[in-house]
Amino acid sequence: MKEFFEYIKSKVFLKHLALSIISLAVVLWILFKLLAVYTHHGETAEVPDFKGKAISELDKFVADKNVGYLIIDSIYSPEEVPGIVIKQDPEAKSLVKHNRIIYLYVTSTQAPQMAMPKLVDRSTRQAVFMIESYGLKVGKITEITGDCKGCVLEQYFNGKKIMPGDAIKKGSKIDLTVGRKEEDYSSIPSDSVATATNPEEN
Repeated sequence: MKEFFEYIKSKVFLKHLALSIISLAVVLWILFKLLAVYTHHGETAEVPDFKGKAISELDKFVADKNVGYLIIDSIYSPEEVPGIVIKQDPEAKSLVKHNRIIYLYVTSTQAPQMAMPKLVDRSTRQAVFMIESYGLKVGKITEITGDCKGCVLEQYFNGKKIMPGDAIKKGSKIDLTVGRKEEDYSSIPSDSVATATNPEEN
């Protein structure tokens, strides 16, 4: 035991201990540097503004931006041009690590299909409200003589009658034929109309 304590106090032991500590420190420093290079520690890229970009030009757009992209959803928006980016995550000008994937939402190139609602027998006001709430567009409204005033008699798409439940694309234009009841109009034939007799004439 005495020899052991004398050894750890010797210059040889202290020299080897110092070399071991220095070697360990150098190895750890190298490892941290390599890890920093691998993870791009301290290196950031500014997220570019993808909004308004066409899908066909995205590859060229990100070529020198140090980020990638992934289209995760398509949204139908009749007010927007089909096939362009309308939303992104993270937002433009955010700072992210190199090669970060930016998630994109684009406008659909095709309108989704839906079932045509029943507009016949509804008031013009109700029909217009339903057309707009279903994502359709109000087309030409034509008035004809009919049994009811302001009620929908027929519904048309592209000049042809369309029945409730028929498949139609959102954003399609629906034309309506509505009734216009005139004061002297009657759906009963004139020869079958009963005429009252004045009792004073008898």
